[in-house]
Amino acid sequence: MTHDSLDASGLIARFAALHPVAATALGVHDHDGRWGAEGAKGDTAILAWVDEERTRLERLDAAALSSDDQVDRDLALATLAAIRFERLEVRPAAWDALHAISVVGSGLFPLIARTFGTRETRARDLLARLRGVGPYLDSAFDALVGVPALHVPADDGAPRPNGGEPPHGEIELPARPISRLHLETAIAQAPGVGELAALAVAEYGEELRAAAEAATAAAERYATRLRDEVLPRSSGEGRFGAPLYDRAIRHTLFGSHDRAAIAAASTREFDAVRARMVEIARRAAPQWLGDGATAAISGAGTDGGHALVAAVLDAIGADHATPATLLERCREETARCEAFVRRTGLVALPSEPLEIVWTPRFLRAYGGAFLDAPGPLDRGEKSFFYVTPPADDATPEQVESMLREDNNRMLALLAIHEAIPGHYLQLAAANQSDRPLRAAFGSGVFAEGWAVYVTQVMLDEGFGDGDDALELVHWKFYLRCIANAMLDLGIHAEGRDEAWAMELMVGRTWQEESEARAKYLRARLTATQLPTYFVGSMGCWELEDRARGVSASSALPGNRATTPGFSRPAHLKAMLSHGTPPIPLLARLIGAP
Repeated sequence: MTHDSLDASGLIARFAALHPVAATALGVHDHDGRWGAEGAKGDTAILAWVDEERTRLERLDAAALSSDDQVDRDLALATLAAIRFERLEVRPAAWDALHAISVVGSGLFPLIARTFGTRETRARDLLARLRGVGPYLDSAFDALVGVPALHVPADDGAPRPNGGEPPHGEIELPARPISRLHLETAIAQAPGVGELAALAVAEYGEELRAAAEAATAAAERYATRLRDEVLPRSSGEGRFGAPLYDRAIRHTLFGSHDRAAIAAASTREFDAVRARMVEIARRAAPQWLGDGATAAISGAGTDGGHALVAAVLDAIGADHATPATLLERCREETARCEAFVRRTGLVALPSEPLEIVWTPRFLRAYGGAFLDAPGPLDRGEKSFFYVTPPADDATPEQVESMLREDNNRMLALLAIHEAIPGHYLQLAAANQSDRPLRAAFGSGVFAEGWAVYVTQVMLDEGFGDGDDALELVHWKFYLRCIANAMLDLGIHAEGRDEAWAMELMVGRTWQEESEARAKYLRARLTATQLPTYFVGSMGCWELEDRARGVSASSALPGNRATTPGFSRPAHLKAMLSHGTPPIPLLARLIGAP
């Protein structure tokens, strides 16, 4: 049976027709002038399609499929189950007012910033989408009704790669009222639609002005109606609660870990990383603090190790760029990463263009540095490594805090994580896959896990020339990944409050308070994404240990002993050769037992 029997291209085309904004992000541009339907109408059409596709795929004779086709079939079925779960149980359109603003931004920005197709086609589709903003936001407003208590099948279709039997019976999911937090955030971010509309006119000319002004007015009307009609009756905060969270995390992680497994691993790793950081701080402290200060802090009772790490990190933080040199420093660090990879032959470098630029203004609330990659089906398009400058209205103290957090060592790590050999390199390699399902339905767990994993790999291979300061900041970065997982579980499944979150991030992981407060907001606005960094990294190290032929290590990542017959460049090439599949499927593809 051939790959065509899966009808992968047809499945993606049918998905794109029902998910026009997601299709644009994928690189399918047949529907770039449309918005998807919100509310019951959209749910009905999408759920019918999910059932049809699932029935078709389940009728295939799995035994007659190649191993590659079996993986693609399993990926497609898991994706369909996740879409069904999102529509039937999570229902963001019913309680999350920010959802619609995010969709509008995602639908407009690629048509403004990217160069797929022709300029004339992009302008035409952008005009159509601008004209559709008003009707879309009106339907999104009507869909904000909250979610009643639900009785759902215990088996939600999430993958169970360890062969466990799916549960039977039903469970009850509590009601989910409209989230006040998401609503207030949507009101604050609605002006970003107007900023995008202005950018559309600046890019494509006056022909778009009337539609742009109408879109701006529609976003203002949406925000006003939220403030006047919905805010007084909103009461939720958007926390998932344990029953829904436990189901959601299985979909996100392709069943590789449940909440208990994440909690156990993160607790074990958290303590081990803190101990490692104390060791490194003691080694680095004389250089950064002087012998006298090192002795005084180290002898400060049981808290001496924590205080010593804090003091050394504070000293390292003083070595930072200025606002005027921040962007250039990121370019220099990315070039240093590229030169190291080229010199060592660690992994093949991509040919697709990468541009390192300031973050567009409307995106600056979302993060300090991040990669905006082209759609996985848009081959040869440019990737953007965005660097966010200090806010225009930031006080001198706030600017200094930001620059100390993103100090010169942290910028080197960000260049690895976001660019080379992190997200930019991995996603560029994935775009070369001849398996479109793995591109269209790629796993964020592998993408984020890869970026965390290869940061440690770079240090293991000699990047930084043994700089203790770089290693200490790296472990702080990794500790933040672990804390992200703990934070997500704590907020959405355990009802943890802000005081607990701040103690975790500021009190125990040495984060700046401003960064921690932003992460606390992000953790409440999203669910199940923050654990992907830690879980994905663990999965990548498990794949390496299996490729080495050794049992899974309980030690911290990195510093693996030399293994006869193991080639790290060959292993990394194998990991990159299959798109961006979930890690349990990648293990099957590269032959890991």
